Amino acid sequence: MIELKKIDVAHETKSRTSIDETKIRVVLDLVEEGCTIPFIARYRKERTGNLDEVQVAEIIDVTNKIIELDKRKHAILKSLVETGSYTDELGNLVDKADNLTTLEDIYAPYKPGRKTRADKAIEAGLLPLAEFVMQNNPDFETILNKAIEFVCEKFATAEEVVSGVKDIIAQNIADDLKVRTYVRSRMKSGIISSKVKRGKKEEGVVFSDYFDFSEPVSKIAPHRVMAINRGEKEEFLNVTISPVEDFEEISSRISATFFNKRTSQFFIDCILESYERLLSKSIETEIFNELKAIAIDASLSFFHSNLEQILLSPPFGEKPVVGIDPGIRTGCKAVLLDGFGNYIDSTVLHLSTDKAQALKIKGWVEKHNVKGIAVGSGTFGRETHEILSGYFGADAAVVLVDEDGASIYSASSTAREEFPDIDLTVRGTISIGRRFQDPLSELVKIAPESLGIGQYQHDIPQKMLSEKLTRTVEWAVNKVGANLNTASPYLLSYISGLDSKKAKEISSLRKQNGRFTNIDELKKVKGIGAKTFEQCAGFLRILDGTEILDSTGVHPESYKIVKKAAKLCGTTVEELMTDPSIIKNNADAKEIVPESVIDELRKKGLDPRKKFEAVQFSDEIRSITDLKTGMTLNGVVDNILAFGAFVDIGIKDKGLVHISEIANEFVKNPADYLKIGQIVKVKVLSIDLERKRISLSMKN
Repeated sequence: MIELKKIDVAHETKSRTSIDETKIRVVLDLVEEGCTIPFIARYRKERTGNLDEVQVAEIIDVTNKIIELDKRKHAILKSLVETGSYTDELGNLVDKADNLTTLEDIYAPYKPGRKTRADKAIEAGLLPLAEFVMQNNPDFETILNKAIEFVCEKFATAEEVVSGVKDIIAQNIADDLKVRTYVRSRMKSGIISSKVKRGKKEEGVVFSDYFDFSEPVSKIAPHRVMAINRGEKEEFLNVTISPVEDFEEISSRISATFFNKRTSQFFIDCILESYERLLSKSIETEIFNELKAIAIDASLSFFHSNLEQILLSPPFGEKPVVGIDPGIRTGCKAVLLDGFGNYIDSTVLHLSTDKAQALKIKGWVEKHNVKGIAVGSGTFGRETHEILSGYFGADAAVVLVDEDGASIYSASSTAREEFPDIDLTVRGTISIGRRFQDPLSELVKIAPESLGIGQYQHDIPQKMLSEKLTRTVEWAVNKVGANLNTASPYLLSYISGLDSKKAKEISSLRKQNGRFTNIDELKKVKGIGAKTFEQCAGFLRILDGTEILDSTGVHPESYKIVKKAAKLCGTTVEELMTDPSIIKNNADAKEIVPESVIDELRKKGLDPRKKFEAVQFSDEIRSITDLKTGMTLNGVVDNILAFGAFVDIGIKDKGLVHISEIANEFVKNPADYLKIGQIVKVKVLSIDLERKRISLSMKN
């Protein structure tokens, strides 16, 4: 048996990315040492050549795929040997395969357990006749006469024997690597179509855009693939992929490839049998799965971008707030939170029947110096916002807050652990108030897929979605950092190097010993050794501690360098934090302090998120029925997708700005023009009351 060539993972990764091979090797070495993506991207810039977290993640993901391909090659070779199918020719084909599709094509005819019609014919002893036919290309009468010699219990007539021979030849055609490659290429250059199923037109109106749809396979957009996939899965659509060429042209090419240009009618019948029963359907499924994989990657990319932007939304800050969960029948739940998000009190306001009930929270506002009132954006949210603005708008910012996921959080084990003695509805209201104060700290407690931030999330493998979104949360949390003395265990668990167990140990030690006064005290926490400390310390902040650098993003491993630089410059660390350019003006200091450390001094450990800004919605618009074509409104970008963006205009139903209506120029990717939370001006193009669809434009 041949030895598979030993893979050079870094070299292979270089061939599949645009990243320098030397940088790839550095990243792989760091990962081997146990370093996390955030740590590598932030604190090993000098070694990686300033690779960001996206590039570091790409290296890791591509490397994993290369390793998986290599593992599959070894498994296939082992199977071929065990089943007695191995030949050096096969081994070389396996070795040279550069993707899973080609590899599985090579292996398909030899998979153990495969039982085809051809296998049954071979077991009945019809292979010699099939080989005779393929080698000699006899006329049909000769085949039929010779078939009499092979009549048996399972193939009782000459006609059945001929049919069995046709199955063997058809299977050989379908298993031929060159034939499969050719048919796949023609179908990839073909057309994908969808038609509504009979009797499903009215029931499946949501898929009406795809009732009679066709587009070249090479041009179909990922979001269309996801829509068609959903329609087929829910049994409203029939989906097909077909080549542009007719069967005669395809048959001629297959004949030239497999039969050396011999074109007897029997061979043509075998090609037709192979193409219709074995090749076209399996390759159609394979291509559609490839399209889905590309579409899923695109969807995951939008999920990542949207979630990151939501998590990094501007916080209102550490100020007392009132959270409101609007309601009509059961009233509006209201909670009072202090500046750190601690629950103080709650009440119910029946504003739908008595607007003056808003005054029930007047004492809270005055006594606790409440600076903001967060109103959930669900049913009756717009009306509640308007009523409270009338009473408190001059004293406190009254803001509509997206409440997606609040109800899911309120019933979660996390919420029960935080508030075991508080009613479920009040927990949800607390979440609304807290996400207004600090979106990042609160939203990390909610499963990202519950936040309504992507497209077709239920059609994405849940493990893949969870892994992608968990990585996104980690990036966002580590970009901001966390206050070691005030951050919740849920936030700390996403810090580089930490997990939920270590985060709970930190919280437990805080309760026992009081606040941390310097970062070295973190080493006293159970489970935090030298490696964990290295990975997490730079992302944690201690304000008003015994070491001023603990309040910055400078990693403790660089403290000595900064202090030495201060001495060389004849100044203090505090002065360097005020003006890091001092280092650059001193040749000796500049030589020892890396640019990345100077950058962290410049940032001073401050929150990188933008400042909070409230949007003013139109007082005239409370529901979709108040809208009129041509209206110009303020809005907030709520969700960005491949085909456009949904915008919150202050009512329950969001409006869609199609990709063609985002700008006066061609827009390839909406995310290049818009960010979640961005305040925009939009014009109403159309309103569909029946389907509750609002079309908006941002042009001009």
